Amino acid sequence: MGDGTMNARRASVRRLFYGLRTEGAGDGREATAIGVGVFIGCLPFYGFHLLLCWIAGRVFGLNRLKVYIAANISNPLLAPTLIFAELQAGAWLRRGAFHALTLQTAKTTDLSVFGLDILTGSLTLGATLGVAAGLVTYVSMQGTADDAYLDLVRHASDRYITASITAWEFARGKLRGDPLYRETVCGALLPSGGTLVDIGCGGGLTLALLAEAQATYREGRWPAACSPPPRFDRMIGIETRSRPAAVARQVLGSEASIVHGDARTTDVGPCRAVLLFDVLHMLRAPEQETLLATVSAALEPGGVMLIREADASGGWRFAAVRLGNRMKALAFGHWRQPFYFRTPDQWLACFSSHGLAGEVRPMSAGTPFANVLFRVTVPAHASATTHLPSQVV
Repeated sequence: MGDGTMNARRASVRRLFYGLRTEGAGDGREATAIGVGVFIGCLPFYGFHLLLCWIAGRVFGLNRLKVYIAANISNPLLAPTLIFAELQAGAWLRRGAFHALTLQTAKTTDLSVFGLDILTGSLTLGATLGVAAGLVTYVSMQGTADDAYLDLVRHASDRYITASITAWEFARGKLRGDPLYRETVCGALLPSGGTLVDIGCGGGLTLALLAEAQATYREGRWPAACSPPPRFDRMIGIETRSRPAAVARQVLGSEASIVHGDARTTDVGPCRAVLLFDVLHMLRAPEQETLLATVSAALEPGGVMLIREADASGGWRFAAVRLGNRMKALAFGHWRQPFYFRTPDQWLACFSSHGLAGEVRPMSAGTPFANVLFRVTVPAHASATTHLPSQVV
């Protein structure tokens, strides 16, 4: 089988999964899919749940994948408890009394009685749990919903379906769940014009979101209630890992230049804005200083750096960040990955030593992590210094 055939089959599988994952979009439909799935999962028709979910999704226009996932409430861990609750609920509804928990009851009660009790109980309990699950899903989505931003996230993450299903799911979850990205695009933090450099861009998530935001604004579809998104003449991403850099190139095309290299030795020329998201703590203290010196030399007077870092004074939330970073490093085989965290005051002092002014704001809303965002600026009267020599983009 040739590479072309294999690639075509992978693309077909990705398109099928994408269609299943995104069908029936909308808060109400997604909540209904969860509720219907829970109801089906409570029914005692084991072996037919998948078929019932598929039929219900087709008939009611719901997301069939989510219906089936919700139906797995009857998994091996919960099924015994669920069946017992249905049996007792059905007995109480039909006769006003629960089954006695004795061996004699099991021996003398006709199987048809147990069957009808379970069926009655499953319909009642399933409807109750289904409505509750649907309401909880709907309310939770309403609490975080921002239609304009979520639409932007959808377009940005959809770029990644051509790379892989995993990349698409990661982009979708990360852009929706991490408050950093919304603040970057909608928080009026970055100046427009000139060049933006995203250091440690990974697969290009931030760049993809910014590209979609710029396109939306040009087309006149940007919501009036939001601050205009930053718009740049050029966007550059720098990434030391080859595979994420390749993904970034694939999803961004000509909208951004992606460099596979080290920002400490890459001269990008004068730039208006720089992003350093979760990068500095991956370096030793002297390396942090070197990178900040390089970036401050590249920034134009009045330029802005956005830096997201963990707050080393954040207690258990900081411990969660540190544990997550260590587990990720171990998972990728980076056994000796160094980490050097600082408190916000220590970071501000560090920025000041490079002639930079910084302000800090919390950036952990909706997450268990102690993250902060620094907006670091070059004073408008500063003059550009000599750039460190190296590879030119």
